[in-house]
Amino acid sequence: MTKPALFSQDDRILEGAGRQATAEVNRFFSRDKLELDERMRLARELHDGVLQSLAGAALQLEAISRLIDIDPKAAQEHLRAVGEVIAVEQRELRRWIERLQPATSASIATGADLAAALEKLRERAEWQWGFKVDLSVEGAGTIPRTLGDEIYRIVQEALTNAGRHAHARAVRATVTLDTGSDPVRIIVSDDGCGFPFRGHYDHAELAARRIGPRSLRERVGLLGGELALTSELSGTEIDVTLPRAQHSPRRSSRSGSDR
Repeated sequence: MTKPALFSQDDRILEGAGRQATAEVNRFFSRDKLELDERMRLARELHDGVLQSLAGAALQLEAISRLIDIDPKAAQEHLRAVGEVIAVEQRELRRWIERLQPATSASIATGADLAAALEKLRERAEWQWGFKVDLSVEGAGTIPRTLGDEIYRIVQEALTNAGRHAHARAVRATVTLDTGSDPVRIIVSDDGCGFPFRGHYDHAELAARRIGPRSLRERVGLLGGELALTSELSGTEIDVTLPRAQHSPRRSSRSGSDR
């Protein structure tokens, strides 16, 4: 039986309204997910960057309070170094706030740009944790500046873990920026005490067993990269690969250690 033209028109109107409502709902939940992902990213930025450095500065101030009566001159030198760290973090906070503004165009970083930023990080880590860092950036490739920021944070967190948890005396960090579409590779190794477990684990195994550096694993996972970890009595090696073309974020387990 053929529907009257009036009902057919009503059906088309309802169908169109349904499609529009579905699209609006999808946009709403997509926007909420993007906002949640952005909040998580910003929380990691604060935790792995400024807060870690300020925690180190607080430890140094505590040491200065014990030193000031014994060796005032040395205490003044340490205090001056703490002031430099705070000044660096003030600049970092300003840069961090600027990054919250909408980007007008894609920004590219060179290997030299990344090496300069990591060199400052190396100096601060050696001062904060008292170990020796052998740092190198290999290759002449270029990367998006946002990816350069992520590389910086990954190296920073690995150095912090080596000092705070592994009590390492020496750390080696290598970043390889090959040309073309080859992934970026980051290897950080230390001579510390290693994790409570021993052996080699890839990203999937670390997530399945809920072991390893949770924050670092989540960061790498959200970037579409892979993390492999080797833990021995002689130290730890973290091997990270990151795609140049960022993939869609993948779900990652929030369990595991904070190291």
